[in-house]
Amino acid sequence: MKDYDISSFFEFLGYGSGDHTYDCPDLRSLSVYCRGRRDQLEKLLEPTPFELADDRFVVSIADFGNNSTTTYYDAAIILSVKYGEVVGGNYYYEWEDKHTTVAAGRELWGYPKHFALIALDEEDNGVSGRVTLEGETMFEVEVRFDEAVTGEAWKGFSVYPHLQVRAVPQVNGPGFDSFDIISRNTAKDFELKEVRRGTAIVKLGNEIVAGDQQLEILETLGAEFTIGDFHATRENGTPTIVASLA
Repeated sequence: MKDYDISSFFEFLGYGSGDHTYDCPDLRSLSVYCRGRRDQLEKLLEPTPFELADDRFVVSIADFGNNSTTTYYDAAIILSVKYGEVVGGNYYYEWEDKHTTVAAGRELWGYPKHFALIALDEEDNGVSGRVTLEGETMFEVEVRFDEAVTGEAWKGFSVYPHLQVRAVPQVNGPGFDSFDIISRNTAKDFELKEVRRGTAIVKLGNEIVAGDQQLEILETLGAEFTIGDFHATRENGTPTIVASLA
């Protein structure tokens, strides 16, 4: 058998190790804050070890076009959850537009990424975005900037730290080789440059369901469009394991 360094397999996979670092200057991010039906949000979380922490959730799109490694768009629906005493944001639905970043996010850190086409269009008076795949719309958002929107409606809500499940199924059995709850908080290194708020319209597609019901938005609270310097550092961009269940 040849002398073999297993770390070289990352080159074959097309992404770095779990402690790799990257930066994205002038990251554009859109977050639309919504209020949903508590029973539906709890239904979504039934297959997970998390409990619902808030009936508010976020619909988001981020443009990593300036990323120091692979460039990509990211879109998500993020729920507020708790595990024990830890409260954070769970990326429940998530899409990206590069196959390598989809694989890396799922396999390294447990983000439930799927491939989709993503757009984030900026105008003088607003922002619009959409996520689609093979003619199916995952969601669409339309935001109009309005200085009267203060962010008070989502005060106290935070998607950080991210709380995700990184689960590795058994290759020949019914269970999991590992099942870890991980926490990751890149907000500690984010440098905000600009923020604009406004009103928003969100349309969720037929793919976004809780059980056999389409996920409902009872109220759209408002939107926040930010520009800032993103950093995934070894200190905060590398996840920590909160608990291991397998």
